[in-house]
Amino acid sequence: MAPESAAVEFRIDRRSGVATYLQIVQQTKQALRLGVLEPGDRLPTAREVVEATAINPNTVLKAYRELEREGLVEARRGLGTFVRRTLGGAP
Repeated sequence: MAPESAAVEFRIDRRSGVATYLQIVQQTKQALRLGVLEPGDRLPTAREVVEATAINPNTVLKAYRELEREGLVEARRGLGTFVRRTLGGAP
């Protein structure tokens, strides 16, 4: 059985002028700053985000790849995408 996703819900504002994938990146970083997400937490799967927001799965994957590039999360094949580090109080 797959690990349960952390309690984070993405809110997409299609009128904001900010690219959808960047909204996911920004909201994830905010959750990391506030301690909503902690190391070891699993992010929602692309499918879960798509079902909740009706966005393209590739958009979710692009956001997760950007977060991985920044060293904040890591993808574990067959398991999901997990938080590596938080932003709360970090220098």
